[in-house]
Amino acid sequence: MCRTLISVGWDGRLYDCDFNQMMDIPVAPPYPQTIDTFDYQTLAQRHIVTDQHCYGCTAGCGSSCGGTLT
Repeated sequence: MCRTLISVGWDGRLYDCDFNQMMDIPVAPPYPQTIDTFDYQTLAQRHIVTDQHCYGCTAGCGSSCGGTLT
């Protein structure tokens, strides 16, 4: 999910996924931080912020997860 979608908070802040949004872990600087500064080309090159909860998605058990890593 984090490779193809961006989550947007009620205040316009950008998150790599809905889990990061719920844990208040925004997109890492220097990448755009809000919907006002959204830039597809820049965000497509971003480094995705990860944490322990990301193992649920890589195991194929995350929200809207489309598969597992091989």
